Amino acid sequence: MAASTVIYEVTVDADADILAECDAWLTQHVHDMLQLPGFMDANILRPETASAANESLPVRRVVQYMVASQADLDHYLQEHAPRMRAEAAARFGNSMRTSRRILDKHGVELPDISIAGTAIATAEPIVLHCLNCGAPLTGKFCPNCGQQNHTYAAPLWGVINDFFGNHFGFDTKFFHSILPLLFRPGFLSREYSAGHRVRYINPLRLYIFSSIMLFFIAWTVASPQIARFNHANCLGYSNCSVNSKLFSSDQQNLYTNPTPSDKQKQLIASGTQNKAADVAATAAQNDSVSGEMFGKKFTMSKTEFKARLIHDFETYLPKMMFVFLPLVALLLKLFYLRSKRYYMEHLIFTLHNHAFVYTAMIFILLAGMLGTHFPGLAVPVRYFKDLVGWYIVVYIFLAMLFYYRQSFIKTLVKFLLLGFIYWLTLIITFVLGVVLILTEVLAV
Repeated sequence: MAASTVIYEVTVDADADILAECDAWLTQHVHDMLQLPGFMDANILRPETASAANESLPVRRVVQYMVASQADLDHYLQEHAPRMRAEAAARFGNSMRTSRRILDKHGVELPDISIAGTAIATAEPIVLHCLNCGAPLTGKFCPNCGQQNHTYAAPLWGVINDFFGNHFGFDTKFFHSILPLLFRPGFLSREYSAGHRVRYINPLRLYIFSSIMLFFIAWTVASPQIARFNHANCLGYSNCSVNSKLFSSDQQNLYTNPTPSDKQKQLIASGTQNKAADVAATAAQNDSVSGEMFGKKFTMSKTEFKARLIHDFETYLPKMMFVFLPLVALLLKLFYLRSKRYYMEHLIFTLHNHAFVYTAMIFILLAGMLGTHFPGLAVPVRYFKDLVGWYIVVYIFLAMLFYYRQSFIKTLVKFLLLGFIYWLTLIITFVLGVVLILTEVLAV
């Protein structure tokens, strides 16, 4: 530490009920401070306070900034401190109090002339105004237009973090949520029901994020493990007169455009682009699917049928699962009527558990890809997938046990009954979805 270095110490006393929000804000605030000239490093200290035993008392955080020189600190106090402190005051009001002092590199307190000489110590309050409509701000959001009290005059990482935080909860909440989601069954649902919500990702947002990741990996990265076109000659038809294979480019064209022209159908069904039209027509005729559904006759090539089916299945499956969630919550409501929990609490529990299952399935898919590309890992991957599968079963049981807090035997009986009804209902929902998908597929 250079001789000119000073320590700028800020003590923050926050009410216990805003502690989670205050900690999240403080982490980002320190990051922003370190982007200013002269601010080299910072430590956030969490001293022991009486609030550990009494939630009505404030909780203390002490931030020590290492500043290159007194001149750099003076520049901050004159140019940046009023704005940044006013933002904190507008956000937390009287729920957070701060005090400051300056230390030398040995930790000896220096006279506070520098602090007292700034506009910060004056009696006049600093009022922030909304950047959108100019109205005075009294909190985190403008009371006039509703815009959040936030400026994008920040480092690039802050903007990226804010974007993912708004859309997917990818901020400090993500890291506070992902480990309990994976390893603490029922914990996030209990916290939500207890009103401890600021620290964690919103359950619906967590479910949407995990489902998007799962279906993205399933239909793009891991799609060859799930569904593939038959590359055998004439798709398994021995009476086909053309020894042809479906080119990968044809597969992609048919997938992106499942309703090609008749000529394209013939070419794609024949599996080659340079055969005579009569030979292609023969191949298409031999490799076709025909029948009647809902009083409507249909005929199409087997390849086109597969492509349309896969395309619509990928489109509708996430929607089917989303519609299925309220049914599961209703089952939980019926099984736990005496718990006197609201339906929404059961729905939150359902969202958390499905988010966990989707996340676990992501690990299964990625492990399967690893085993496919590295045959030597096939056996460990198979054991890993089995282990994750059983972990899902145990996790759901423990989540019910810890969340609803009934006896082990009662929970086990309800778990088995719910499991049976769950899969039966899922199959019925799936069948209805398949019928709808086939209706869409055959709507040529």
